[in-house]
Amino acid sequence: MNQTTSLSKALTADAFSSGVIASTLTPFSEAGSIQTDAVTDQAKRLGKIEGILGIAVNTTTRERQSMSQTEQIEIIRRTREALSTDQLLLACVGALSNGAIDEITACADAGANAVITFPPSWREGPSAPALNDHLSQLRDAADSLPLPIIAAIGDGHRQSNGTCPEIAELARTSRKVIGVDMGTHDNVLHYDQSYYALKTIDRPLACLPSSEAALFHNLNTGADGVISCLAYVAPHEVSALYRATRAGVTHEAQALHNKLAPLIGLISGRDKTTREMVLRQIAHSRALLASTDASGLSDTLDTCTIHTIEQTLDEIALTPIEWW
Repeated sequence: MNQTTSLSKALTADAFSSGVIASTLTPFSEAGSIQTDAVTDQAKRLGKIEGILGIAVNTTTRERQSMSQTEQIEIIRRTREALSTDQLLLACVGALSNGAIDEITACADAGANAVITFPPSWREGPSAPALNDHLSQLRDAADSLPLPIIAAIGDGHRQSNGTCPEIAELARTSRKVIGVDMGTHDNVLHYDQSYYALKTIDRPLACLPSSEAALFHNLNTGADGVISCLAYVAPHEVSALYRATRAGVTHEAQALHNKLAPLIGLISGRDKTTREMVLRQIAHSRALLASTDASGLSDTLDTCTIHTIEQTLDEIALTPIEWW
């Protein structure tokens, strides 16, 4: 049994309480092929930064759907090559189902420590199974998997009061669920309601927000860790923000979040495709992504937006990304 497999079997919610997970994008060539060496290089740069606990790959739905499963597994393998055995590697695999066993086994073999997966939401209707049957199917699917899972909250899981009872019930009944990706939802009231509902579960469960704009609030109300594209493009600052909140140095954390506000403004409030393109441009400008090209994406950013990105990065003076 190798060290990565051992870490996977021992992975618990507590593992996410010492840093942040950077959610990365994949570098592609102009022809649409993966730049595999660049995958390892960007992971190596991130992995050397204090406070980067690990990396999450294949998290962008559009990007993931544009690649074959073989390509997704290669990204996991090449990312693992750059990380130390005590750093985490999470892989997003899409929907939770019994049919995902082979895919998740391949993720484990390639070096993933856990997978991020989206449990299908239940909606009442004449052709829908009973809710208890639906929850039982989700639990059976989770329990059969070879890796622990981070259950991702989708828009269909949230009720009008912000809670997500399906996710909570799955986490309560399946030991394979070690955490919940709280999503990019910026409604802090709904986030709080979901957070407190999940924290009533009588075992440790990592609550991991992905939001950029509400990150300061989420960390200060008890989030266990972060899975963040913001940690990808501003790793030093997000790691420092995480440490400041853990140390109770509120004024320092607020100052860091204020510094990141212009960058957050570039990312937030955009459709998913434009958001990805903006993130690619930022990551490329910061020497973290070899190319702004993306598989299956023909759109490009206009020159005005690119200029705004470059101007913003100059003005906020983020800590440089270095190569060792």
